[in-house]
Amino acid sequence: MVKSNKLPYRVTPIKDTNLVTITLSGNLTLDSINTIKLMLMQNLDKYQGFKLKLEDIENIDLGIIQLLYSFKLSAEQKSKSISLEFSLLEDHKQLLEHAGFAVLINDKQ
Repeated sequence: MVKSNKLPYRVTPIKDTNLVTITLSGNLTLDSINTIKLMLMQNLDKYQGFKLKLEDIENIDLGIIQLLYSFKLSAEQKSKSISLEFSLLEDHKQLLEHAGFAVLINDKQ
């Protein structure tokens, strides 16, 4: 299996605001967790609000979901706005629900 050099994320500031959209896609596995964590931490204090989007996911590990959950909690502790938008296959959704992360998908609380 050939490793892709493409970054698994895109950071797009929302014009004339202190908000940002962070889009994660592709292979979100443990191979990319350090890169994603570094990017999230670099942007946590830079912006006041976040829209995290997961789309076109090929593979996803629970470690990435745990990282996103931790980032969500950190942003909320700093009184920052955060929304999550997951476009996942039904199998991935069920896996996350059974692992206790339903709160992150489909606005289930």
